[in-house]
Amino acid sequence: MVAVAASASAAEPAPVQVELSCRPEAAPGRVLCELSYRAAVGRRLAWADALVLRAPEFARPLRSRVTPERSRGAEPGERKVSLAFVALVSGVGQVTVRARSVICHGQGEQESCRPHSQNLTAELRVGS
Repeated sequence: MVAVAASASAAEPAPVQVELSCRPEAAPGRVLCELSYRAAVGRRLAWADALVLRAPEFARPLRSRVTPERSRGAEPGERKVSLAFVALVSGVGQVTVRARSVICHGQGEQESCRPHSQNLTAELRVGS
């Protein structure tokens, strides 16, 4: 019976898809990364944010607030969050981010919401 439950949950799609990408920059300065959230069909993205867990020595994360108006995507189940870094010198390294969200399923009194988090890594490239 346990094997059936495990295989059934493995067949379920993830409640949210999250992607992290960083725009390469030609010279030191401000570097932007974008975290994109997309709720699965039939689910609602109620809340989302991100925590920078690791950044390369040459690029420090900037503390900035992301308001709901700035983070909305084109669709109701989408959200985009911009993460800014300041690169003091050229370099290549990995950025690790914890994407956190609350995903809801159902409607009205039958709606249930659960937290979701996922660690993602992207390459941060500054200079040639």
